[in-house]
Amino acid sequence: TPSRSSLACNMKLTLLIAFAMLAASSALSLRRRLLSGAKSYGPVCMSDSPVVAELLASAGYGHLVIDHEHGPTDSSSGQALLQAVDAAARLQGPSGDHPTEPIVRVPDHDAAYMKKVLDSMRLPGGVLVPMVEDAATAERAVAATRYPRQVDEPAESVDGVRGCAFPFVRASGYGTDPDYMARCREELLVMVQVESARGVESIPEIASVPGVDAVFLGPFDLSCSIGKAGRFDDREVRDLISAAERAVLESGDCMLAGFRSGGRGAMEMFDDGYSLVCGSVDLGLLRDAARRDLEEALGGVDP
Repeated sequence: TPSRSSLACNMKLTLLIAFAMLAASSALSLRRRLLSGAKSYGPVCMSDSPVVAELLASAGYGHLVIDHEHGPTDSSSGQALLQAVDAAARLQGPSGDHPTEPIVRVPDHDAAYMKKVLDSMRLPGGVLVPMVEDAATAERAVAATRYPRQVDEPAESVDGVRGCAFPFVRASGYGTDPDYMARCREELLVMVQVESARGVESIPEIASVPGVDAVFLGPFDLSCSIGKAGRFDDREVRDLISAAERAVLESGDCMLAGFRSGGRGAMEMFDDGYSLVCGSVDLGLLRDAARRDLEEALGGVDP
């Protein structure tokens, strides 16, 4: 029989988890803020380092993309990064009442991998699905983020294929959040990434898929898809990016998001209609800081 002290300890732990989740949801989620017209800027974490993730999340960015596509991060190490971002919420930065929210870029639209990511993510947060080139892929991506429609949900709500283990996973506070399923519909930001000329042609159909909150543009990938990687001064590259932006904005169905491309600042992109912008990469920040340190310390002298 459990002792009185162990029962009290378990009760205290449950209350602490519930309080932390209540505090996290007391402010509007990133998804709700963006839908209300707010803007968000943040970096990408490719280092797979919880220390770096916590540091960046405590700096006051609106969001932090945790990259499972190009970096070494997987569903196991990714949970440690999510825990680090949550820990940083205790250190309020310039973002005020809105702690930095994690957005996980998954490797693809695979439902099994998405399930692992979402089961480890405490809301609010988001997911970014790469290489979406048509509406069918976007539909599969959205379905992977949703549970099957429940009998008490509206008939027009998005149906899904996500496996249900929420009473036992980190995402629901290990079963302490009775409203978790409802929060998934309201506080999970779902973005799909268009990275090719073919995908740009399909943006009107992709943007109309129920459950897609934003179309995210990868300008480097777009330029690479037409054989002109990184040539952002090239007329064809500029026209392709502009066509993609215009297609998203004219759809009226979802928000425009994306990476910064060469020569464009975040404020300029916000003025051009972007709701969410990603700029720096943690590895690039470290590389550039190391080079500056060496330059400043040695004054150009060969080490």
